[in-house]
Amino acid sequence: MIKIRLRNQVNTVNLAASLAEELSSIEVMPIIKNNNEIILDDTSTSKSLSVEEALQYVRSSLEKSKIDYRCIYFKEQTIYIEDSEGREKITEPPFFFCPFCGYSTPYEEVYWIHVKSHGVI
Repeated sequence: MIKIRLRNQVNTVNLAASLAEELSSIEVMPIIKNNNEIILDDTSTSKSLSVEEALQYVRSSLEKSKIDYRCIYFKEQTIYIEDSEGREKITEPPFFFCPFCGYSTPYEEVYWIHVKSHGVI
């Protein structure tokens, strides 16, 4: 599993949403942890994701999400992004993340139906 660390919580959520779209084809799920960290869960794939491959996805997702950053560097399995506050605020609907499996959706009703499918509520 690869970790991605940012400074800004809003940028973390926007990057995770963009990564979820891009990584869905290779069955890798981004999970937000501690408000400023994204974990790329590749346990369900047959081939694990390398840091170099993850960097390509991260760069394209940063551009797609219009997140300003100073630099990107990595140490072992962690990618660090020195992000800054965006010039223009992009208001997107909030995403709801399942605490059990990482499923995300912008629709609250769909989120609650999904959570109920885990048999918790």
